Amino acid sequence: MPLVSQPEKGCCFFPLRRDESGAACWEVHIFRASPAGELPAVAGRWVIELVHLPNRGDPLRFCAASKADAREWHRQLRMRAAPLVLVWTRHVGVAGGGGGGGGGVSPTLDGPAAARHLLVMDALTRGAGHLVAAGALEGVAGVAEFVTEVTQKETSNLAAAAGPVVGVALQSVDADVGGAELLHLLSRLLADIEAAAGELHHLVRSRRQRAWLACSASCRGVEVASDLGDRLSQSRRNANGLLDQLVLALQRQTAVDTSCILAAVGPDAQLAAAARAGWQGLPELPEDNSIFNDWDDPSLPAARLYDAVMQSGTTAAAVVGAHGMGGGGKTTTCLLVAHKVSLENDGRLRFPDGVHWTQLSRHVGLADVRAQLCHLATTLSGELVEAIDLELAIKRLKAVLKDKACLVILDDVWHEPRAAPFVRALAHSEGSSLLLSSRSEDIINACGRGRNVLCIKVSERHGTDAESVLVTHAERGGVSAKDKTVERVRRAVELCGGLPLALAVFGSLVRGHALKSPHEGGWAATLDQVGSRQGSLLTQSSGIDLEYCCLSDCLHASYTALREDDDDRPLRVRNFRALCVVRTKDQLPWTALAALWNVESRAAVAVIARDFHARSLVSLRGLGPGETLSLSLHDLVIDFLAGLFETDSAGQAACYSLMVERYCQRNGIAAAGEGVSLGRTRVALRALWLLLSDGYVERALPRLLVAAGAADELHLLLLDMRFIASRVEAAGGHSGLYRSDCCHAVGVAVLGDVVTVVEGAVVTAGRPLSARLQQVAWEVAARFGSLLSDGATEADRPALTYLCQSARAYLVSPFVELLGASRLLVPQEPRVLPVSERVSRVCAAFKASGGLFIVTAHCPGEAPTILNVWDEDSEAGVTAFEGHVGEVGCLAVVGGGASGTPQLVIFGAGCALRVWDTEHWSCVAVLEGHTKAVRCVTMVTACGSDTPARLVSGSRDGTVRVWDAERWSAGSVTVLEGHTEEVTCLAVVNYGQCGSRVLAASGSKDKTLRVWDLHDGECVAVLEGHAHRVMSVVVVGDDGSGAPVHVVSGSVDQTLRVWSEAERWSCTAVLEGHTEPVDHVAVVRNGACSEPTWIVSASRWPRAESYALRVWDIKDWSCVALLEGHTQAITGLSVVDDVALASPRLVSGSRDKTVRVWDVAAKSCVSVLEGHTRQVTGLAVASGRSCGKPALVISSAGYDKVRVWNLAARSTRVALSQHAKSVLSLTAMGDGGLDGAAVHLMSVSKDEIVQVWDTGTWSHVAVMPWPYQLHRRVALFDGNGCGVPTHVVAPMFRQIFVLDMAGTCLAKWCGHTSIVVDVALVSGADGRAAGRVLSASTDKTIRVWDVDSGACLEVIHFPDSLKQLEVLDAGESGSPVRFAAVVGPDFGVGPHVVHVTFLGQASTRILGGARRHAIDSVAAVGGGASGSAPYLVSILDDGTVQVWDWERASCLYVFKESVSWSRCASWRPRPPMGTGRPSGVLGSDGAAAVNDAAVAGGSTAAFEDAAVLIDRSGACALVDCRQLTLRWLPAPPSAASVCCLPGGRLAWGLRAGGVYGGQITL
Repeated sequence: MPLVSQPEKGCCFFPLRRDESGAACWEVHIFRASPAGELPAVAGRWVIELVHLPNRGDPLRFCAASKADAREWHRQLRMRAAPLVLVWTRHVGVAGGGGGGGGGVSPTLDGPAAARHLLVMDALTRGAGHLVAAGALEGVAGVAEFVTEVTQKETSNLAAAAGPVVGVALQSVDADVGGAELLHLLSRLLADIEAAAGELHHLVRSRRQRAWLACSASCRGVEVASDLGDRLSQSRRNANGLLDQLVLALQRQTAVDTSCILAAVGPDAQLAAAARAGWQGLPELPEDNSIFNDWDDPSLPAARLYDAVMQSGTTAAAVVGAHGMGGGGKTTTCLLVAHKVSLENDGRLRFPDGVHWTQLSRHVGLADVRAQLCHLATTLSGELVEAIDLELAIKRLKAVLKDKACLVILDDVWHEPRAAPFVRALAHSEGSSLLLSSRSEDIINACGRGRNVLCIKVSERHGTDAESVLVTHAERGGVSAKDKTVERVRRAVELCGGLPLALAVFGSLVRGHALKSPHEGGWAATLDQVGSRQGSLLTQSSGIDLEYCCLSDCLHASYTALREDDDDRPLRVRNFRALCVVRTKDQLPWTALAALWNVESRAAVAVIARDFHARSLVSLRGLGPGETLSLSLHDLVIDFLAGLFETDSAGQAACYSLMVERYCQRNGIAAAGEGVSLGRTRVALRALWLLLSDGYVERALPRLLVAAGAADELHLLLLDMRFIASRVEAAGGHSGLYRSDCCHAVGVAVLGDVVTVVEGAVVTAGRPLSARLQQVAWEVAARFGSLLSDGATEADRPALTYLCQSARAYLVSPFVELLGASRLLVPQEPRVLPVSERVSRVCAAFKASGGLFIVTAHCPGEAPTILNVWDEDSEAGVTAFEGHVGEVGCLAVVGGGASGTPQLVIFGAGCALRVWDTEHWSCVAVLEGHTKAVRCVTMVTACGSDTPARLVSGSRDGTVRVWDAERWSAGSVTVLEGHTEEVTCLAVVNYGQCGSRVLAASGSKDKTLRVWDLHDGECVAVLEGHAHRVMSVVVVGDDGSGAPVHVVSGSVDQTLRVWSEAERWSCTAVLEGHTEPVDHVAVVRNGACSEPTWIVSASRWPRAESYALRVWDIKDWSCVALLEGHTQAITGLSVVDDVALASPRLVSGSRDKTVRVWDVAAKSCVSVLEGHTRQVTGLAVASGRSCGKPALVISSAGYDKVRVWNLAARSTRVALSQHAKSVLSLTAMGDGGLDGAAVHLMSVSKDEIVQVWDTGTWSHVAVMPWPYQLHRRVALFDGNGCGVPTHVVAPMFRQIFVLDMAGTCLAKWCGHTSIVVDVALVSGADGRAAGRVLSASTDKTIRVWDVDSGACLEVIHFPDSLKQLEVLDAGESGSPVRFAAVVGPDFGVGPHVVHVTFLGQASTRILGGARRHAIDSVAAVGGGASGSAPYLVSILDDGTVQVWDWERASCLYVFKESVSWSRCASWRPRPPMGTGRPSGVLGSDGAAAVNDAAVAGGSTAAFEDAAVLIDRSGACALVDCRQLTLRWLPAPPSAASVCCLPGGRLAWGLRAGGVYGGQITL
């Protein structure tokens, strides 16, 4: 039917996208056209009008034949707009968790689940293919190609991802386990797909649309319909995310169903179900007749292990271990035990909760361990168990295991830290047992952690046992060789060396010969074949150690047999050689094997795999119907294959290359085209981020590419945001896999910085993974874009350019464009480690292997202290150690390097010291003896027999104890008593002088120092002179150079004292100058002559007059320099010892959130390390001198991340923020300027300084000269009528100050009896703008003040304290003033409600009822020219967001996120105050303005109904109150406050003190 407005137009496309729950996408209206209205041409006729929401674009209008037809149009269209969730609820009955009554039609196809696909997607894919084939799109350049590439590929990928979701989600998942949320997500996905299908249909039907599409794309310089392609790609990502949600929901559903079933049956049935559950998690045993074992022989390893794990009570071992050489049959023996326990009644009764198998191999990381812990806890509890870190996973599994009785088996343990989490989780489970297998007996003993451990050796078989094993393999399948004799069997055992793997291969060869020549048998032929290989290892490489030469002989014979059997031998040999891609303990699924062997089906894979399995060359799992087939190789077979390719590296590379190529073919990934330009080279790039995960390729891909000779492609992939996102998704939401990928890249300098940015952005919990990935892309583009513009090196520029382009292309609107001088820079730290608790202590060092480790002590409230260890050698995983009870007093690394003593970590918690071995991270000793908390420790290095290694500790009990570092069990060797109060510090004198006595100095709270002779325990001297407690002590001149020895001590009396050994320990100098206690003292040695030259001292007192470090020259003990720069107290000092540095370096941590690096020789600060969002509380230096590594600085900051800094790395420019502390509030200063944006912005910070910023250039303008401490939001008004803010209304505790812009106090308004928490401006009674001020206080009142007179006009009482007020209607248009007030208990504890009040009226409306959680903030939203905001947004600390229609007191929508909100703001329009700039104290730095139309992302109307939220981690979200949507907004991280400016602009105040400006791009 013709359009009303354009009757000549043939057709018009108007997408009818379905509504979402609570959010309409379009509206339909019907009306009768009036002669005086907009449509006089059709006066008297009924018109149907369709309008997009929000109001954008022209409405679609057409006429109906009659009023009845118009009403039917209205009804049908509204039915079409109904959300699918609502449709399914009414017509299918599935949304409520039921199955739908009667003969309801399901929105899914009948048939098996594997065949269920989305009807729309199927039609879309088929239709596109038909259109392309029929040539319907010919004649329009680019359109046909677009449909071919995007429609067929993206939609087919989307169908594959989302197809099975419908049937499973609607039929399998109940509402109480997440079904409702799944249905909501599914409804949104289908609506997006329907809209895309309609758009494509219109594109095909309309020649005009096709021509316009091609022309507009050409003019804009973009790909044809790239926006539609992007929407389809985003829909596919949403489908993948929906599948992830479905998996979790199905796990929950399974748990619910299982608990219901078990509740309905008796104990016997429950026992059987538990046994079946234990059986299902076990790997399969080889065929029954392929393993020989005699359970009646108690000497065999399997029988001994079974007896050990079946023990219970006090006689049971905490850990049972099987150890032995590779190929000795440890895994098979443990499997025998596991299956015997699962199958027999005795085992089921002993372990009613089943047997659970976990594979820990050489390449398993701690991220995998965390996933395995969660999986085990989920299996045992019947409920989904998830954990964001390893420590939480251990706690949750420990809670599950408390009342369980199960057998947990850890197979092939290579590293004790991998097994330690399981040991800790099972430590208090009396009914459960732990069985480990490992090549190292030491690893098993270390896992025991001092408890009862039973180790059983599983290695070579001997005598009749070995003969039985061999015969079992040779006669498997009923094959019997006629030439078998006792002598030949024994000779075969001798050739195999009793090694179980060699026996298996030899037996397979015998069986093969017997099948081929049944009349001749197989023993003689096999003996000849294997025997001929003896001695060849001396002349020919086999890839296997000489220790396993017997196995090499057998494998060579079996490999030779592959070439002799039949006509398929070339293919068989090629397939076996292709297995060179397999690494130790790799489990290749059938999909990987199909790619490797170039076959199509699982059946074809099984045929090849079974052939190799029959020859004992491979291990197989999942051969049964419906099971997952996987193949693995023994590591000795892997070594054998490596030997085959020792001289054929090209052939091995071809195997890797073909595997990747075939993976691409199977996933529909096109071959690389012309390539991507990267500088002067072109790199072939395939879309490998589209590879579907199969459990293998996602982790092996970087290794496969490098081995295939495609390292350049890997380098480019690592710079592509699509690949980065796929790696984060594959790893489950963290950057560990991507960091591991980057280890395979050599020569790409920027990758280390990229990993740090990705790590920092993705680690923040709460937001969905898709939102975190958007934040990653935004930060990558913003930070490295700044690096490009600031002058990156020519070598880095090509990589950075591609990285930024890919990141920007990945972003989905809305996102933020930073403006003007707002720059996010590349982090200086190469590593960021997340923490879950407050870090109170940190230490770090390099191990002998060159690997870095970091140890942090966490104090989670009243719970025991947790020690977290991050070890670079253990693939960047974190291991947590519990059991430390009491106050954290000290944490230090001692020994190692050139000291001659083992490297140890000493941790003092409470009265005890724990000593940890850094090699295996086992606790080697618990030192007890002190009666109060340990405060300090130091180490005396061994020096010959005269000076044994000693550990010295000081305690609050006033004693110093000396411990034997070689015999920890001997307890303290000496107790040094004499101090009358706690010992605060220790230092060793005569350090390392062999043959002489070793002295130690201790400082105490009793104002004295004591010098002790550690040989005889005598007090050599008591050093008296300080007037207050001694806080620190160092020693100079003790390096054996012959220089006089001095002890320097710092005290609370604000002085340092120098004590000379040559002067019989008398005080030879008093160093004065500090005005606060001297807490930190360090010795800085000149690198040129290794002589101590300077003493540096500092104070950690928070209110010192100066925060400078003082440098003292030891020649005359004079102060030679003040190192100034810190703005807050010093919290730590450390000296950097690095040969790469030309002169000594000192690092200092401070409460100002920075770490500064000082060149003491030059008396200057050479670097400021910024990034922490909290005050620096811990500082450590890891010296790499002994292992050739650069020194690293490690800093901690309470709950903030632990950061690792490389002082020798490439430096980056540091943006010094004007504020030193977190920005509390931002206030726009006036309106106007270019495109209506506020031209100035005022920021208030915790540093009690008020700054002004120019939003035209986003540069700093001025510091307000106000002598007042502002902590809360301020209000600005124009007192002169000139359109420029001239006065400030600022709450100051119980008073309100009125200041001019110079800081002069013009008035004080008094009346409140408690703290004023908020102020706001409203119109006067005469309608004059900013005529009155509202002030809210915790005294339960809001007062109304007259701006001119300062009189209190009205006092409004509330039932509880006020937390915030928000003006809904300022009354400028003559309407009554209306505002919302958040009312609730003090300090945010308890329920809060929102009162909506009319000024001058007694009535009030209450929004919200009693709630457990506090309302953190509210924002008035919308209003336009009327000035009255129709919406109110309230945020709660439990993650709830409420959108209110406050006039009707109704809640329009409630969002729930897994975060805690802190702030919200909106673009509510304000009356103009003119376009002038504030003058007087305000200036401008002349930076270029950026307020041009090209930058703007939308008009004021586009943001009128939106609000910006900030959660407590500093992440941002955007709420649209009209469409009722909440979207996460990529923005500057760690935001503390936000201010909305006209035109879609935003200003953020960060926790670190910076202020940033940006424009939202829609």
